[in-house]
Amino acid sequence: MSSATKSNTTARPIVPFLYSLVCYAASLFSLIYFIVFASGVYAPISVNSQSLEQPLLTALVFNIALIALFGLQHSIMARKRFKQWLFNYLPESAERATFCLGTAIALVIMVYFWQPMNGQVWQVTGSLTGYAVQAIGAAGWLILLIASFQLDHFELFGLRQTFTPLLGRPMPSSQFRTPGLYKIVRHPIQLGVLLGVWFVPESTANHLLLAIGMTLYIFIGLYFEEKALIQEFGNNYRDYKQRVAKLIPFIG
Repeated sequence: MSSATKSNTTARPIVPFLYSLVCYAASLFSLIYFIVFASGVYAPISVNSQSLEQPLLTALVFNIALIALFGLQHSIMARKRFKQWLFNYLPESAERATFCLGTAIALVIMVYFWQPMNGQVWQVTGSLTGYAVQAIGAAGWLILLIASFQLDHFELFGLRQTFTPLLGRPMPSSQFRTPGLYKIVRHPIQLGVLLGVWFVPESTANHLLLAIGMTLYIFIGLYFEEKALIQEFGNNYRDYKQRVAKLIPFIG
């Protein structure tokens, strides 16, 4: 980034902050859109409400490609080389917000262009079991929300990184913390997603593929995330990894 660009960014910290607000709004919209789609609570955009319009194999390949696109977005935008390239065009404070914006776009693309596939897998709607399953799924999405605030919700979505310069303060350095749910499992946000996508009272082939795809993405993503956390926090994270279960409470 040129010196002129840097000085301009320093002189107007409000611009990155307003940009991060837009990214935050997009992130919330995409997350709600995905939750409604995956849980099937609103029929017009439920993953289970679609009927087959093209050959099954075509729909299957297309949907797998959509899941892969979502995973690639995360993988590419998390790389240091990509971040260094991004800093040629945006201030460093806006990097996390841009990552969240990319995630929001990839998530909306995946949901909007998802191709219908027929086939009932399970259905327990209208029964006590169905209500219990639905309650567990809803609890999963609630766990995701709570866990995001127990660390730092606004830093996670890139708002704090752009708001802190408005106060004339530097961003504090990263510290290893394990508050609340993080004392029970190492990755409560991902646990919440898994509960949300699997515990639904009705599942079609559409939903099953989505749930399997998101599960594979989470486990692959966590493999690389934990390697990065060990590099950043060293023995603190290694000890934490020995003491606390990855996703299922009390199971190492």
